[in-house]
Amino acid sequence: MKKDKKRIEDEQWSEEQLQDYLNFQPLDDTDVDFQCLYRAYTRMNADVFEVFVDRFIEAGRNVNAQNKQGQSLADIIADHKKGAPYLQALTH
Repeated sequence: MKKDKKRIEDEQWSEEQLQDYLNFQPLDDTDVDFQCLYRAYTRMNADVFEVFVDRFIEAGRNVNAQNKQGQSLADIIADHKKGAPYLQALTH
């Protein structure tokens, strides 16, 4: 972790914050569902991400959405050293 970054443990997210992430719109033509999930993955700890994915699915969103290179978030996370809990949240 970079020295200027503070590690946050047990971060709590409100329902309003989770809803804000669900309403995220990309600035380009990237698939909205992919970008929304990717953004959440890069900003949330695994526990919060799991709750977010549940909300995402309940909203009828596509957890298998792909980026412009044809990769789903699960494809990307599978190669990440600490990605297992995030991958589990996507595939449960």
